[in-house]
Amino acid sequence: MKHLIKVVIIVIICFVSFTTESFAVKPFRVLVVIGDQWEDPASYMVSRPATTGEYSGYSTYPEVSGPNDFHQLMILLKSWGIPFDVVRLDQQFLDRHMFIDMDGNPIYGTIIWNVNESDKLLHPDYSIMQEMVKDQGIGLIALSDRISQTEIQSVLGLKYMGSWESNKEMEPAGKHFLTKGLKSPFMVDEVTATDISYGTHLKRQRVEVLDGTEVLVTQGSYPQATAKTYKSGGHAVWIGNDYNNMFNYQDMRTLLRRSITWTIGYNLYKTWENDIIMIMDDPGGVQNAWLEHWHYPTLTEELIEEHLIRPLVNNNAILNINFVAGFVNEQEKRLEPAWNQNFTDEFGTRQDYISGKRGYDKGVKLGVFEVLCHGLTHMQPDLVSEPGWYGAPLDQEKAEVGWYREFGDTRRHKEIPAAEQLWRMKTAKQWITEQFGVIPLQFCAGGNGASISYYNNTFKLAAKAGFGWCGWTQGYCGTDMVIIGWDFMGTSESPLIVAAPPDAHDFGIVRNPEEFAKIFSQYPQGRFMSINEFIGYIHTRNSGVWLKDDSKLTLSVDYDPHYCQYFGKQTSAWNLEIADWLEKETGKISAIKVDGKVVSLSSSGMKIPVPPGTGAHKIEVEF
Repeated sequence: MKHLIKVVIIVIICFVSFTTESFAVKPFRVLVVIGDQWEDPASYMVSRPATTGEYSGYSTYPEVSGPNDFHQLMILLKSWGIPFDVVRLDQQFLDRHMFIDMDGNPIYGTIIWNVNESDKLLHPDYSIMQEMVKDQGIGLIALSDRISQTEIQSVLGLKYMGSWESNKEMEPAGKHFLTKGLKSPFMVDEVTATDISYGTHLKRQRVEVLDGTEVLVTQGSYPQATAKTYKSGGHAVWIGNDYNNMFNYQDMRTLLRRSITWTIGYNLYKTWENDIIMIMDDPGGVQNAWLEHWHYPTLTEELIEEHLIRPLVNNNAILNINFVAGFVNEQEKRLEPAWNQNFTDEFGTRQDYISGKRGYDKGVKLGVFEVLCHGLTHMQPDLVSEPGWYGAPLDQEKAEVGWYREFGDTRRHKEIPAAEQLWRMKTAKQWITEQFGVIPLQFCAGGNGASISYYNNTFKLAAKAGFGWCGWTQGYCGTDMVIIGWDFMGTSESPLIVAAPPDAHDFGIVRNPEEFAKIFSQYPQGRFMSINEFIGYIHTRNSGVWLKDDSKLTLSVDYDPHYCQYFGKQTSAWNLEIADWLEKETGKISAIKVDGKVVSLSSSGMKIPVPPGTGAHKIEVEF
């Protein structure tokens, strides 16, 4: 039954001729091989590296961080929707059959080699890598200084010499498919320029380029990216520079993505241009009725219609709202559904949740509100134990903001047990689904109050509860892994996430409702999208294989019915990219058909449009 609900996109490429004696099989899947960079022994949580306790010599405190190349690699591959697996050589023995099946056929189209030097590795036999590329025709992309192994250097056609600091700019060297359109010089992202001081202390790699290896990028007079081709069909790429900062350059990220295309021969991926996710927190919460410094009336139906729905409709935009499902009734000392409340609080303010619910329902029906989950109550699970919240005066315990954090006890400075967190997440999800008729896919802990120990980790538990994204920017939640901390927002790799004016909360809308609509003039080219669309793309299970004997490329896009529910009623689109060497053999694309209907090449370019629905979609590409 599981296979019956897959969304499968089949791309059939018919070739007029194919004469090269190269690869026989080119699967659309990447294997990332690392050393000991994955801190989680269970290979599930991928976190930003902690500081090592070492001094760089440029600060008065030990600020040197651990390697973040693995963390950023996971973000990039998920953002692009490129399928991958991970092998970690601190826990696994390098084996031929990690790359080929029992019949000797490749099961990966390319390998990203990111193995650091470490005494924790399980004595790998690196000669296997030579066999995989030179004989089997599997691609190889090696990063930065992770090429200390002589066997890897042999495959790349390089001799590694070391790395030293340099602030020289990087620039393409000559014309090549891999560097087409890259800026000269490479420019660091604006959002990270101050973080890395524009390369002041970055490491520049030094290599000797051997015969048959082509230089792609230089830094000063020194190569920082190279390429090599084998008769087997194997293609090898090295991308140098500083492993902790290389992906802060848009051109380096593009170079990596294009290297996947070039080493496999083709690629199907997603990029993000002018895409914006706007978020507002707190509707349904209780702190507006009890917390002195955060006190305000709930939004009314009329205010929601005039100041939220109307500008959203006029700008074809979506507002993503973190709703709270439950309400703490102080008199009864019990939990109740939030949207049944209508009362006057102790400050003398009318709190009409029922009116607000009518307004939010209208926005959901019109498609301008996306429903997210902000927890069950936005309050501590334990309101009884000392110092106690129930019955406390407004200007004493009720004024302490720590009571209004649900998944980390910031009042008592301790964590919330895992079982309690998980129950609250699942219950909140169920209640919100019943209240709004929508299954929330994003979870955000109120006030960012979270538990971070290994067993009580809020982000890991959110994934277990079935959410596909955690927090505003905390990251990906899935059955395969959790990525804590997201990078590259506002670039081709990830949508920009912005706060709904004036203060990211319904509190701000109450105080200054006219400010909300001004965001559309701040981003005149922006497409304000649903976070569920983003979640759908990063949870898509893509796969594919090129078979030489059949002259056919078959790609499948598996839209999970839960995580990818957005595409049940909405169109989607993927970028199809063909490597120059493969196009040379096949000829130019002459026609694209989607479900039997011809798509205009001039209008679609290389974007493959997929109509709404969870059924099978067939795409035929003719050359």
